[in-house]
Amino acid sequence: METKQIKLLHLYHDLMNLYGDWANIAVLERELFSRGYDVKVDKKSVGDEIAFELYAFIYVGSGTERSQKACMNDLLRFKDSILRQIEAGTHVLATGNSHELFGQTVIDSDGKRHKMLGLLDFETEQQNTRITGDCTCLPKDPLCKDKLIGFINRAGGSQSGNIERPFSISPGEGAGFKACEEGIIYKNLLGTYITGPILVRNPPLMKYFANAITGEKARGLHFESDPFFLYQDMAYQAALEKM
Repeated sequence: METKQIKLLHLYHDLMNLYGDWANIAVLERELFSRGYDVKVDKKSVGDEIAFELYAFIYVGSGTERSQKACMNDLLRFKDSILRQIEAGTHVLATGNSHELFGQTVIDSDGKRHKMLGLLDFETEQQNTRITGDCTCLPKDPLCKDKLIGFINRAGGSQSGNIERPFSISPGEGAGFKACEEGIIYKNLLGTYITGPILVRNPPLMKYFANAITGEKARGLHFESDPFFLYQDMAYQAALEKM
C-alpha cells in the first residue's frame, strides 16, 4: 500500500519562535509518522517564496513585537494566497502574538497603527506592560473536550471586535491576568495567546489536529512502538494535577 504524504509548514520559524514553539511542528510530525504517514516539514521565512496550497497544516509561533511587524510586512505579499487557503479549510495554528496577524490592525505601544491581514474583525492594542503566567483552559466546540494547560507572556493591552473566542482561560497561581475568554477561531484556523510547545504539553489538542488533518483517528496505542507518547501523556496528567 502506498504511503500517504502530508506536508506541514512552519512559517517564520526563525523569527516567531520564542518559547520552544518549534516543538509543536516536531511533535505533530512524530504523531503523523507514528500513524504511517510520510511527513515533510518545510520551514519558510522572510523573503522566501511560499505556495500555501501545498500544505495540510500551517503553524506560526510567538515572537517579539518587532519580529511580529517584520513578519506581517512580509506576509502581506501573500495575503490573497493564505486567506484563500484558510477559506478552503487548511488547518492553521497561530500561538502567542502571531494570531494578531489575522485581525484588522495592531496598535503598538507608541500608538502607531499597523495593518494586518484583515481576515477577522478585531483590533489589538499593545502596551508596554506584560501579561504573564501559567493557565488552564477549557476549549469550546468543535475543539477537543479536555482541559488544556499553557503559559502566556504577551504585551499588555486589549482586543476589541466581533470575534468568536475558542478558549475559556483560568489563570494559575500568581499569574498576572484574570479569568477570561481568549483566542480566535475561524473555520480551521485556531489562534491563542498561549505560547510555547502547546501541542507537546497537551496531547488531546495534538491528536485533535492529527485527526483533523488525516481525517481519521489513531488506531491502537501507538506509544507501544514509540514510548515518547506514553511519557507525554504522563507529563500532561501530572501538570493538570499540579495546576
